[in-house]
Order: sequence, then C-alpha cells, then structure tokens
Amino acid sequence: MNSDTQARGAHLVEQLAAATGADPGRRLLHARGAWAQGEFAPSPAAAALSTAAVFTAPRTPVTARFSTTLGGSGGHDGDPGDQGLALRAGDLDLVTFTLPVFFVRTGADLIDFFRATRSDDPAAFPAFLRAHPEAATALGFAGKARPATSFTGVTYHAVHSFGLVDAAGTGRWVRLSLRPLRPLPSLDREQALALPADYLARDLTDRLPAAFELTAHLPDPADELHDPTRLWTGTETVALGTLTLTRPREPATEAEFDPLRLPQGITAPQDRLSKDRSAAYAQARRRRSAE
Repeated sequence: MNSDTQARGAHLVEQLAAATGADPGRRLLHARGAWAQGEFAPSPAAAALSTAAVFTAPRTPVTARFSTTLGGSGGHDGDPGDQGLALRAGDLDLVTFTLPVFFVRTGADLIDFFRATRSDDPAAFPAFLRAHPEAATALGFAGKARPATSFTGVTYHAVHSFGLVDAAGTGRWVRLSLRPLRPLPSLDREQALALPADYLARDLTDRLPAAFELTAHLPDPADELHDPTRLWTGTETVALGTLTLTRPREPATEAEFDPLRLPQGITAPQDRLSKDRSAAYAQARRRRSAE
C-alpha cells in the first residue's frame, strides 16, 4: 500500500470515527459479531469461469465473521441495520452485507452519510439525499428490512463487481452473493427487541453447521457494471459452490479482512468505493491496535 493510499485511508478512518462515535479500540462499524470456521467446496461450473485456487481445489478452509452493522458495542441486534458476513477462503477475502447495493459510491460520501444520519439538524439528511440520489435504492431496502432470526438464515451480497478470469484469459464481471440453503423468516421488531441484545451471536452455536451457496450474478448488457449503488437487471446466475460453516470458533489471530485481497483468477473491482474501503480497513486495524 503506497503512502497516498495510507494517507487517504487514515483520513477516512479519522473522519468516520468522528461521524459514527465509534468506541475507541473497537471496530468503526460491525462492532458486534461472532466467528465461525468451515470450508468451501466449488461447483463444477466454478473452475470453468475462474482459475482462482478457491474454485479449483476440492475444498478450502474458511474463517468467517458474522456481524451487525450499526449500534456499536452497546447496540441491539434487533435495531434497524443490516448484517454482514466476511470470510477468508485461501487467498480470497469476501466482505458481504444483507443489502444488495450500497448507499454511496465513495468513502468520502459514506462519511457525509453518517454525518447526516447522526445530525441534530432535521434538514441534514434531506440535504444529503438531494445531493446523493443514488442512496435511495439502498435506503429503500434498508427501510423494508426486518430483524434477522439468525445470522445463518439470510442472504449476503458483495456489492462490488468482480472479474472472473478463465484459463483462456477471458474475464466476466459478476456480483457475488451467499444464499442460505435453509433461509429463515425474519422477526417482528418487538420480538427481536425482547431477546438479548446479542441474540444473533448467542444463537449461532445452535444454528451450526449451516450452508450457503456462493452465486455469481451476471449482468445484462445495459447494466452499470461498476456502480455499487445500482441494481443489476440481469437474471442469469451461476452456482459457484457451497460454503459450509461447521462450528463457532474465534481464530487465534484475527483475520484482517480486505475487500481487495483477491487471488489470481479474480480481477479487483474498478469502483472508487472498493479502493476506499480497502484503505480504510487497513488503517482501522492500526487504530484498534494502537488503543
């Protein structure tokens, strides 16, 4: 990571910490979570799309962390917000959320988003939306979301486009999702708030083993490939394999997830947000370790 990228990441982290009021020494977002381990087994179709080792090896060990996005250490899993699932499978880090698209296109815009949502000025958030109409799609999904019954029963999306490169060097842009093989209905908010604040983490032991299908979503020609705030209209999907999480286990050394940690055979996203997230993740880890 060059010095300009480090400086940009440090600035984003400083501003994001101020905007979110994050607890010192803890994650800026996704503060509450639970770890699990398991493995990924690719489908026969996966190796035809990408030469990445995770798609050609029979099985790859996986370290994963489920999380609740907002609320900090004192939040409640039933509060509004989405869930996250970050996993490391070999040389691949995949960072996913339950929203299919993101609110903004850059790290700077994300800081503005949090400032507006936390502002005491009633005009701040409407002003943000006027300046960032691209946020409407994600906000629409967030507004309809209900509390999850379990981390293991919802679909997670990587909101960026990744290039899958085959043995001939041909690449195809896709979006990746993790779909539970046993989806679970959501809860009413009153039901969720009656449960312990960390009910999703407490529940995980009883829900494992749990399996997810890794799915590649292919775009239509008219879809905007590299805008993480835009839905794709394409309906074609390819099943890339099965993620099976077998038991809860916090690793001896915490995986330092990076949205741009990718193996040969997978091309990095081209949008600005993915680069800003990568830089901010690295600097956020330094901030936590320094506290």
